[in-house]
Amino acid sequence: MEGEIERMRLNIHFPVLLLMLVLLCTSAYAIEDGGKEKTREITALEVLDNAVAVTVDGPISYTVHRPGDPFRVFVDLEGVSLGRFREKIFSDRAGITEVAPTQVQSPTVLARLNILLQSPSTVVPEVKGNQLVLHVQNEQRGAAVPDGPRAAQGAVPAVEGAPAGAAEEEGDSDDEDDDSAERITAVLLNKTARGMEIIIRGDGTLPDPSVFEAEKRLIIDIPGVTMAASLPTVPAPPVRDIRYREQESGLRITIELTGALNKEIVTIDDELRVSLYAKGAEGEKHEAASGAPRTGFFKMGEEGKGGARLISLDFQDADIIPILRLLSDVSGYNIVVHPDVKGRITMKLLNVPWDQALDLILRTFNLEKVVEGNVIRIATVKSFQEERKTLAETREVFGKAEEIVTRILVVNYANVEKVRDSLEKAKILSPRGSLGTDTRTRSLILKDIPSVLEEVQRIVADLDKPTPQVLIEARIVEVNTNFSRSLGVEWGAGISSSNRLTTASGSITGSSVTGGSPSNTTMINLPATTSGSAVPTSAITIGYLNAAQTLGLDLRLSAIEAIGKAKLLSTPKIMTLENEQALIRHGKKIPVTTPGTTQGTFTTVYIDANLKLVVTPQVAPDGTVLLKLEVHKDEPDFNRTDTLGNPAIDTRAASTQVLVKDSETVVIGGILKGSETSDDSKVPGIADIPLLGALFKKQTKEATSEELLIFITPRIVK
Repeated sequence: MEGEIERMRLNIHFPVLLLMLVLLCTSAYAIEDGGKEKTREITALEVLDNAVAVTVDGPISYTVHRPGDPFRVFVDLEGVSLGRFREKIFSDRAGITEVAPTQVQSPTVLARLNILLQSPSTVVPEVKGNQLVLHVQNEQRGAAVPDGPRAAQGAVPAVEGAPAGAAEEEGDSDDEDDDSAERITAVLLNKTARGMEIIIRGDGTLPDPSVFEAEKRLIIDIPGVTMAASLPTVPAPPVRDIRYREQESGLRITIELTGALNKEIVTIDDELRVSLYAKGAEGEKHEAASGAPRTGFFKMGEEGKGGARLISLDFQDADIIPILRLLSDVSGYNIVVHPDVKGRITMKLLNVPWDQALDLILRTFNLEKVVEGNVIRIATVKSFQEERKTLAETREVFGKAEEIVTRILVVNYANVEKVRDSLEKAKILSPRGSLGTDTRTRSLILKDIPSVLEEVQRIVADLDKPTPQVLIEARIVEVNTNFSRSLGVEWGAGISSSNRLTTASGSITGSSVTGGSPSNTTMINLPATTSGSAVPTSAITIGYLNAAQTLGLDLRLSAIEAIGKAKLLSTPKIMTLENEQALIRHGKKIPVTTPGTTQGTFTTVYIDANLKLVVTPQVAPDGTVLLKLEVHKDEPDFNRTDTLGNPAIDTRAASTQVLVKDSETVVIGGILKGSETSDDSKVPGIADIPLLGALFKKQTKEATSEELLIFITPRIVK
């Protein structure tokens, strides 16, 4: 009996002891896991076709986030370290563009995978033991997913190692995404392997911020929120200071930095993460941990000469949509891509402006862009053509439906006929419109739809402006100089039986000698002459007679020297409107006689010999004047005539175009003409005897010079 009782006690106590042992083991594991004595680590990270496989050395607890960006998915692995997978992985597989791992230390340890998709897709997680496979299912194609445990997008499946209630919490995240944040509840600093991460957390989904970069300063504007958190009191480098200011539109957070850094800003549900790291820490050449070669590379450089940011791109068979989004982040422009835009590209560009890289991609795929403010629209050429065609048809339909309105516009300064011609050539009026003019009142009579009339009124206001007037002053300066000198000698002799001796110089009686003009009986006739005067202006006559007064000798020395200077100044002035030709003329009409058709008859015509200035000015916006000039100065020269006595006409002219500043003087032309002549006449042989030879020769020298300068001065008259 006692043995039976003892066996019954053992049968009751053994299950109890076994249950206690199981509870103790479970508690020990929970203490080890809850105390974070051991952090799980990623042992494998591989990019497959339309999938990403992550292997952890322990149970997997994960969360999938879908931000407002349809091309991105964030996966958080709780209590997991990245291990050796800390570099960005660029993919050449279908569906995936890149995977960027990030280690988060606070408030909890987790490994975050930032996955950039090639197109808006649905991500379906699948857990296989210690491996998490994220299947990318294109929303349009509906790609198949392998059979096995599945979880809805954004949900956490109940698997081994997942905390209790995780599925319910993640399943409710869709409802929380609809709740916009009203307050900032925490601002945290997190030291990372690359540098520093600033985490700004709200009480709901944070909106996309506006980010402004200045020298050593980062300004973040978060709309619609207020500050309800305390800022870090002792910032750590590279963060020097953090401060905020509440505005009507929201909250402005200013982050002071110690130097120039690379920055990555990502909004994930209720968190705004700002990653700061030194330049050169990202974008260097590397290979993924799986051993696959790098297929995509991006690096941002300094600003180029034109102010555009220089970038380097190296992609192999990559989808163009993520590249266009990348250029949007670099340029600061918002980019809208048409659904028809698609394709894959292989490119390698080093240190080129972002806009040049964008144009190269657009030309490669026969795409067009339209810039509207800070938004760039990208679509196919066909799409833009259809859009323009539809817009033109819509305008035509609405134009036919609008009421015709009559309006009269008065033209104050311009020529009303020229304004009408300009409007007609511009083809601004609609097919239903008409245009007329009234020259008496200088008015335009318009009939058209109101939208066209408003445009015509703006154009007429731009055309109907006062025309500037220009005063043109010309100075024509002439300087003439001439010099002439001549020395000559005349010898004469005669014999007479009477008391009187007749010589070439006149009569010689006794000892008296009378000087006179040389006669044709002179033995040596070399009188002083010049082109300006044929008669000597001065002479010395010497006579000689022997004792018997039967032999006479007559010597006459003559000389001429003339110096002449003349300076003529002509200053024509004229005022005219811009782009209007002006003419001023002053001078004489010279009669010129020519033989007629019948012998003994003559015909007289009159030739202009005057000063003439023709000018057309054009005023530039900067105050300079473009002048089209023609200057003529004609004068008769009565010193040179033909056989009928008609004078020669001296002509001076200049034709040119010059650009002159207001009230400045410019020399548009100059002529310098000079001549010098020397003439010697002598008696051969005797004239070569030193000293004595001077009495048997004549020397003549002449020099002339003419100088002409033309000065122009324009003055704009307001």
